[in-house]
Amino acid sequence: MPFSASIFYPNKSRQFDFTLSEKLTYYSLITIISYVLLLLLIETSFGYDISKYAYCLLIVPVIMYLIGGAIRLNEYENLNGSFIGTISFEDNFLIIDTEQYQYNKIENLILQANSYSGQSNENTRSGPMYSNGVQNSISFIYDHQKIFRNFKLDSERHIDELQSVLLDIITNEKIPYQRKYLNLINSEYRLFIEFELFVAKLIKEKRMECTEGLLFIGYNSDQEAKEMRAKYCC
Repeated sequence: MPFSASIFYPNKSRQFDFTLSEKLTYYSLITIISYVLLLLLIETSFGYDISKYAYCLLIVPVIMYLIGGAIRLNEYENLNGSFIGTISFEDNFLIIDTEQYQYNKIENLILQANSYSGQSNENTRSGPMYSNGVQNSISFIYDHQKIFRNFKLDSERHIDELQSVLLDIITNEKIPYQRKYLNLINSEYRLFIEFELFVAKLIKEKRMECTEGLLFIGYNSDQEAKEMRAKYCC
């Protein structure tokens, strides 16, 4: 099954590029702290008795802080870049920006693809709750040149589509086999019979040690491991 995704070109550092909720949260906290410190300084340094009503002005930044907390619950991270072109996995080649790359000529494939749009991020107390799904990348060597691109995954289903394509490319050895490529297939897709049969093939052809192969396939008991060893390693 073909897979296609939008290519993302980042153009700005994330540093100090705050979302609306972050601006409201940080600026309101700075205002609250600065205002309280100012009042305390006036009282202690000049001996003025600050009216309690002066503290009522803090209600404005407090409301801003609460609004920021509410906005973040449905907020996505800033993109800081643009989408130009697509990346597509076809039956026998990869297409990036209309350029074709034959799988059998790709070397040192590295793929980071675990972030999808709408995924809850690590911000548990402040800032946007959801990722834009652009923290994914692919890189490889082709004709002695390094190719690198960021791309977007739209959903968890999009990740499944990519995993399905990787399973096909790797287990059918459309791309020259490297041991590290097995790590590109996640735990869910390692349960597929295609993966098990491919690892069994590697074991029988002495391209993978038996114990390592059985760990890749996975087993639930010593008895099951014994049966698999007899099935694949003898």
